[in-house]
Amino acid sequence: MKELIEIKKGLDLVNKSIIKLENDINNIRIDEDNNIDKTDVMYSFERMSDNFENIKIDIDSLITKNDDNNLNIYQKIQKARVELQKRDLKKTGYNKFAHYKYFELGDFLPHVNEICLNIGLYTEFKYTKDQAWLYIKDTDNPDIFREWSTPIEVATLKGCSAIQNIGGTQSFARRYLYMMAFEIAETDVIDSGAVDEEAEESKRKINKAGVMTINSLIDETGVDRSRFLSWVGVEKVEDIPNSALNTCIQMLNKKKKSNESKKSNENRKNEEIEIKETNIESEEKDEKHLEDFEF
Repeated sequence: MKELIEIKKGLDLVNKSIIKLENDINNIRIDEDNNIDKTDVMYSFERMSDNFENIKIDIDSLITKNDDNNLNIYQKIQKARVELQKRDLKKTGYNKFAHYKYFELGDFLPHVNEICLNIGLYTEFKYTKDQAWLYIKDTDNPDIFREWSTPIEVATLKGCSAIQNIGGTQSFARRYLYMMAFEIAETDVIDSGAVDEEAEESKRKINKAGVMTINSLIDETGVDRSRFLSWVGVEKVEDIPNSALNTCIQMLNKKKKSNESKKSNENRKNEEIEIKETNIESEEKDEKHLEDFEF
């Protein structure tokens, strides 16, 4: 709407300039030899030229905005991911024990909100006591959305009230789901001055939320649990170390996407087979009818 207003202002200025030019032409002086005063002519055209230069219309912005409206939700989300990758995100979170930096929710949330506004996406969260969901909706088609979810467990921190524990858990879930949806990569920076402490932290077993996430993905993907645990190098999910958590989640999500793709292809093939069988049955009925007919 703002761009259209700017265009209208520009057109109004053009019209006024044309009217002014007509008046100036009518007032151009002619000497006794019927020669036109060149100074008057140059002045009139220069003034109109200046007016045209003052018209500023961001055509590229208008075209980009129009293109975004033609994208489906998958294209919009992918474009948002690429735009976010171009931003210079800074990690402000710091783990004093393990000496590594990480992304706080506030490090990327303003960028996500701005990009979603420009592209035409809307984010919304939903919580229960043991599950959290992130919905990304297409603002041009509000009924179309994508969904991400993760198991949660309300943390119990010393010195915090119940509502503070709930708020902290929800903030962590939001951070994790945003990072999943927009594929925000995070790698821990190893401080050579504290190798032993960091090594100990990486060897620690994943927490309950991590266990629930892995178990949920194993169930969804249908992978062989024993083979998966053997690949990780542990006997049970609870033994998975923190250092392997992100890799495990990435591999299981990759398997999940592969399953969804295979299922889609199978459904398409089944539909083709059903159509073919229906056509064959129809042809057989027609042939039988012809055979049974007596003249």
